[in-house]
Amino acid sequence: MLSEDERRELRAWRSRQVFFMFALFVFVLPFLGMSIYGAVRDPSTLFNSPSGLVLLPFLGVAIFLSRSPLRWRQARRDEDNRLVKSVRGHADVRSRLGIGLIAPTHDVLHIGGEAFPLAQYWRDQLMPGLVYEVRFAPLSRAILSISAVESRAAPSGHEPLPSHFAELSEREHALIRLLARGLTDKDIARKLNLSPTTVRTYNSDLYLKLGIQRRGQVRAIAERFGLLDEPAEKA
Repeated sequence: MLSEDERRELRAWRSRQVFFMFALFVFVLPFLGMSIYGAVRDPSTLFNSPSGLVLLPFLGVAIFLSRSPLRWRQARRDEDNRLVKSVRGHADVRSRLGIGLIAPTHDVLHIGGEAFPLAQYWRDQLMPGLVYEVRFAPLSRAILSISAVESRAAPSGHEPLPSHFAELSEREHALIRLLARGLTDKDIARKLNLSPTTVRTYNSDLYLKLGIQRRGQVRAIAERFGLLDEPAEKA
């Protein structure tokens, strides 16, 4: 049964498909029609005119957007019939190549034998090494909610620290606390007596060790594993 929040999420997903359909029928298909018509009348324009040079890229975009009407109908059926399924497991996020600037490289979530296109909003909520439950609309494959499955907490009230976190240095622990507080690279540089360029390098190395991609995920990790509770170290 769909909850009210999940219904709103599904409607928002449908609205995005409407936007893609608008782009398809108002911009992409008319341009393709005119380009093909011109090429049929004068084949030399296929490679000698601006419209001919972008014909193939626009054809790729049209193929990509052509799924939107079907997805919209499937989402409508999901909502009307209150269809929802769930799957749980470890989240595995992989990148998939897209079509240039129109459909750039995007993330795909693999979990419990299922795969879902992953929007940035959901990507920022995922942390490596944790088990998640994903509720989704089965026909449209729209993600409706993602929640971490709670495991047994450590005596401190936080989850046990993953083994690979033990490799973090004292400076990296300090960096986690400062990032979790929302400080900018310049502020962190002053706190740790480093240059902003060096801080950005440390950030990249830290993200790699934590298995994340963005600084917005650091706060969730710090709170979950009690990394904010440790006393700050001097730089």
